[in-house]
Amino acid sequence: MAKNRTLLSRIGLIIMGLGVASSAFWFGATTKESLVQDNSLSSSPDYFITKVAVKKFDDTGALVETLHAEQTLHYIARSTTLLENPSVERRNVSGKWTAKADKGVIEDGSDDILLTDNATATKQYLDAEDIQLMADNVHYLDNDQTLTSYGNATLLSTQGKTSAETITTFVHSEEVIMTGSVRGLYESIR
Repeated sequence: MAKNRTLLSRIGLIIMGLGVASSAFWFGATTKESLVQDNSLSSSPDYFITKVAVKKFDDTGALVETLHAEQTLHYIARSTTLLENPSVERRNVSGKWTAKADKGVIEDGSDDILLTDNATATKQYLDAEDIQLMADNVHYLDNDQTLTSYGNATLLSTQGKTSAETITTFVHSEEVIMTGSVRGLYESIR
């Protein structure tokens, strides 16, 4: 019986020791810091959508715009949506323009779109030759109805190739404004 009490008291001490050790570990392991850092939360999107396909129609029911993207990331605090691999097509009375890039940005409540990283835009006129804009960035501004290319901006047309710091083309006309150092390579048509 004395042996049993000694054995029981040893087992009790071991259990109590394990309890103290696990309590010490538990309280020592808990931290006052969050497991997720604040800066990673602030850079996380509020929501995202994959395989996006959006169509916009005018009051008569005619298709005005289509937008496709592999993924959109929306940030409520910044009022911004980031696009991955976006492509846009806008139609109007004088023709249409299409654009694509590796990345894009749309501000909430705006019809403007900024396309970045390998951006290209093609204007297709009903009564004139198409032109293509290539740049690091192509910015469509809805109020001005313009496409502005900057960062290695190049305009390709049937007349040749022109590069400038900034190239702005108007959606409803054939007008093009080039600023900065403008260079052209033109070939005569025989």
